[in-house]
Amino acid sequence: MNLRLLSSAILFVLVGSVAVGETMGGRGPLINTVNPPALVIGKETTIQLEGRNLDRATHLLLPFMAKVRRSAGGVESIRFVVSVPETVESGVYPVRVYGPSGVSNLRLICVGQDRVIQTRAAGNGRYRGGRIDLASALAIEWPCRVAGGRLSQDIDLFRVSVRAGQRLVFSTQTRQLGLTPDPVIRLRDARGRTLALVHDTPTLRKDERLDYTFKQAGEYFVELQSFGVAGWTNHYVLKIGPHEYARTVYPLGGRRGKLIDVSVVGRDGRVASRKVRVPSDAARDRWRMPLPGHPGSLPWSMASGSLPERHEKRMRVGGSVEVPVADWPVTINGRIDEAGEEDRFRLAVRPGQVIRAQVAAWYLGSALDGLLMAWDPVGETLLATGDDLRYRANVDPGLEFTVPPGVSSVVLSLRDTLDRGGIEFPYRLTIEPGGPDFFLWMGRRQNPFENSGWERMDANDTVTVPQGGQVTVRITARRNIKGRKPDDGYYKGPVRGFDGKIRLVASELPAGVTAVSGEIAAGETAGEITFRATRDAVTLAPFSVAVFGEATRRDGTRLRRVAERMLFLSDPQMTHMPWQWRSQKLVGVVVPQEDRR
Repeated sequence: MNLRLLSSAILFVLVGSVAVGETMGGRGPLINTVNPPALVIGKETTIQLEGRNLDRATHLLLPFMAKVRRSAGGVESIRFVVSVPETVESGVYPVRVYGPSGVSNLRLICVGQDRVIQTRAAGNGRYRGGRIDLASALAIEWPCRVAGGRLSQDIDLFRVSVRAGQRLVFSTQTRQLGLTPDPVIRLRDARGRTLALVHDTPTLRKDERLDYTFKQAGEYFVELQSFGVAGWTNHYVLKIGPHEYARTVYPLGGRRGKLIDVSVVGRDGRVASRKVRVPSDAARDRWRMPLPGHPGSLPWSMASGSLPERHEKRMRVGGSVEVPVADWPVTINGRIDEAGEEDRFRLAVRPGQVIRAQVAAWYLGSALDGLLMAWDPVGETLLATGDDLRYRANVDPGLEFTVPPGVSSVVLSLRDTLDRGGIEFPYRLTIEPGGPDFFLWMGRRQNPFENSGWERMDANDTVTVPQGGQVTVRITARRNIKGRKPDDGYYKGPVRGFDGKIRLVASELPAGVTAVSGEIAAGETAGEITFRATRDAVTLAPFSVAVFGEATRRDGTRLRRVAERMLFLSDPQMTHMPWQWRSQKLVGVVVPQEDRR
């Protein structure tokens, strides 16, 4: 879908998850931080962006309709005044800037109903004589979102007043925004005694939630600190209020374009059901489902796929231990309901078939740390096992195996590695034919333990095309061919082994912009695709474009894979933290020819 700029003050944009490229020989704008990283629905908010070349940024790019006015700015800092309409849904959205030098890199911002309180109070949360100085606490009125910064060396302390029986939820919206702090929330009484403490809340992927009911009326203290990290992006957002939140959802996705029934489990176990249409965009396998009835939660990350969808409980015959899977490829939605439970699926197979099975759970908000195994049930032989992909905290398992001679059925078993289970342990298990395969990166090869998204403001997933000119975009393949040095030694999943030619094609191009198909030669790991703009192409009108790699296996099977860029926006030293955003489309802009000097 193309983006059109309607005026310099009012911006209507309809793009999803995309970020910035190596624009204009490094002269393009780059964003390091957004402060505050929060906007209020129905209100006007001034945000300050810090980075590089921001004097070249003339417009703000948001994925929803908003009234935007550029305020003061310079090379390293710029301000925009943003008015968010009432029609915008709460959530996390990408934000970037653009101008005659191109489009900037992606940063994230949260949009919600609660007012934003900005604080950088010096001495807030200080210690005296080895005890927390409660008098230094900043008094705040809830509901609100507190936007603070430089938490790495500080303890931020806030005072709240409550009535007897009041229930409040304290939650951070920090890691989900790509911010550095690894938060710890502590609740203290009027004497400074600890009432509750949370760190590493399950399903929030390094964000935290403290849900507390106060027995007595009075003043209490909320202490926020970070677990030993620093960096330019060490800001935070702390949400406080009596908010209903979602503990989990089921299923975790569906087939593209289909209407699905989703159950949302609230904080007290109440289940709300809703019908949701899965986006049909073939270039994206993730989308975010708004949760309007659960304002204490951000939109839930969901999956979309192309295969038929089934549900484990509906497939089960009577009280059988194994679930029969006669027809596959298929994506099975299930849940490990109890501690120690193991879900088992019996597949009808033929000798020589290559079978791939992959689980999607953790990045979709599940607490499951899965262990996946494939068995020959007759010979009681273990055929394959998968624990995790060892790729940026991705604990979801995947495996691939060839069916041995004489075997007509195999069993796939899935359980939690720590034998946990419950309502918060849903999963998606995709079973499909395997074989040689590949993965595509936008730009250069991406090392999961190299944090270029933060320190270099990753510029590999945008394209800036000069009016009447052309530009090439690098696309890199992960092949990991057996017997050769791996292209990516950190990835331990089953997508690997294709050594043939990969043709690079683009889709969804706007008027005036064309793409010249490129290729990655057989056995090579990098290629280029070229974008051209006519002399009358509209300038400064952002667009998004997907790049696909098309290839054919030796057995005639056709492959089509989308190029991606995983963005890690937090501090460089946090090498085992998850990606905060996956770009599956380039975002581009045509710029005037005279500005490309």
